[in-house]
Amino acid sequence: MTRRLLLVTGTDTGVGKTVVSRGILRACVRAGTAIFPLKLAETGCAVDDDGELLPSDGIALAKAAGREDLEHVAPLRFTLPASPRSAAMHEGRPLSLGQLMECVDVAFNQSELVLLEGAGGLMVPLADQLDFADLAQELRARVLVVARDALGTLNHTQLTLEALRRRGLGVLAVVLNATSAKPCSLAHRQELQRLNPRAQIWGPLPWLPNATDDELADAIEGAGFSPNALG
Repeated sequence: MTRRLLLVTGTDTGVGKTVVSRGILRACVRAGTAIFPLKLAETGCAVDDDGELLPSDGIALAKAAGREDLEHVAPLRFTLPASPRSAAMHEGRPLSLGQLMECVDVAFNQSELVLLEGAGGLMVPLADQLDFADLAQELRARVLVVARDALGTLNHTQLTLEALRRRGLGVLAVVLNATSAKPCSLAHRQELQRLNPRAQIWGPLPWLPNATDDELADAIEGAGFSPNALG
């Protein structure tokens, strides 16, 4: 079995990683492409009446992919809204590379293609001396970068791409995503394409705060994504 992993990372927190991931997952489901969603470590989880931690991103990803095994989709959950390392240390449950890799292996037991949604940006700490970039190297992942279509995105995106290139990580694409109803008048796609002539720059995706999974799939496919790109 050839294991393939797509890491969906962001240039910052709140840029729309889950929105883009939902669209990709649903587009794959519609195309008959087997894919498993993984929110490896979700922080800022709410607590229900039974004391169970509710991973809102993990729940959304599972729904988009038509999965019910949430314990595998979102295996590591924490209440503190912080980096996975900080949240885990706060609860006295420090994470390790071995523990993280066990969760990834469980995901690969479900499908040879896994979409891993990160937390925050590429360099967010997961454990001591381990961030998402390190994990991506360990897993030989391809990376999709979600960037906010707003003022300041050029610097954040270029820094993320430079970090990926220094590590020799392949970039599937950069996806520009609208994060507010106010349209952005700046030509970020054209400028990013000029700065990165060999890269795929998709979007910007429209502001879709209440979109269904199918509407997000339509949007990401319209921006340039095809399930065949994950082959």
